Order: sequence, then C-alpha cells, then structure tokens
Amino acid sequence: MNKFLITALILLSFPLNVFALTDDFLVNEFLAGRIFDKPETYTEYDFTDIERVPIKLQVTREITTRDGEAQEGQIVELKARNNVYYNDKIIVKRGEPVTAKIELIVDSGMNGIPYYIYLNDFKFQNLESSKLFASYQKSGWNRTYWVLPLKWALTPLPPTGSLTNFIKGGHATISPNDIITVYYYPNWK
Repeated sequence: MNKFLITALILLSFPLNVFALTDDFLVNEFLAGRIFDKPETYTEYDFTDIERVPIKLQVTREITTRDGEAQEGQIVELKARNNVYYNDKIIVKRGEPVTAKIELIVDSGMNGIPYYIYLNDFKFQNLESSKLFASYQKSGWNRTYWVLPLKWALTPLPPTGSLTNFIKGGHATISPNDIITVYYYPNWK
C-alpha cells in the first residue's frame, strides 16, 4: 500500500514540474514592446538609522461604525496627549490639533467577524508627512472564538449549526480614551 501511495504522489507531481518550465504566453504578450524604468534607489540614505519619536494622540470625539456614523474618507480630529521632544526641542505641543482620514471601514461578517476602522494620512502642523509612519486600526468585538465552536457543536442537529452563520461581529469604536501612537522619523529624507 505504501509503495502505491508513493508512486501515485510521484506521478501526480511530475506534470506540475513539466508545466512550471514552460513559458507563460500571457506574460510574454503583455510585456512585449514595453520598456520599464528602473525604480529610484536611495543610495545616500542610511537605512540602518531607525531613530524614531513616538507621538501619542487621542481623538477629540468618539468615532463608531454604529448607525453608519463613520464614513470612508471622513476627516477625523485628534489632539496630542502630551508634549513631544526631540533633541531637547519641542516638536509637538500638548493639545496640538492633528487631522487624520478614515482610510477604510471593513463591515462585519458572518460567523462573528467584526467591523474594522483604519486611520491613515495623519497631518501635523509642524511635521512633514513624509517623515511619519502613521497608521492605526481598531476592530470591534470578535465573536468568532465562540461562534465557531458553537457551530461545530450544533452541527449534528441539522439546521441549528447553520443558523450560527448569521451571528455578526461587533462594531468598531475609537474613543477619546484610546491611545493612538504614530512615529516620527526625524532623519528620513
């Protein structure tokens, strides 16, 4: 029996290797006659420099996916939680207004998958956006961890296991108590 399985696996994997060596005519047709520029390389930048300054922010009012209040592209107002210093010089003052944009809202799904809110495009008054690494995400209550075991436990009872598919995840809410940390890289070019 073992010899039969080994022989079957070898015979089944043989065509995969043969087809991997052939040319892909769609790629060749797409690339025919096109000239691609080389991407710009930054030879003067020291990529080992990882010095960064954390900046802690908070939203000025609650943002939630409940009732469709939050929309993609919406501008969100934030403020700095405390003074931020770099080289004994203040770069962000406490309470300084900052704006961000709701980049994406992912709706909740079946089986307990929650809502997600993604904030991006943070704008400071005195800092260059190109020197920021700023992205924040918040999810709602993930009910998957109890829905899936419940689903499998109810599967022997014909319709009841499938009914758990309709349980959705929780709404995402960013409150003023949440700490949003973005990073400023002063040596980036």
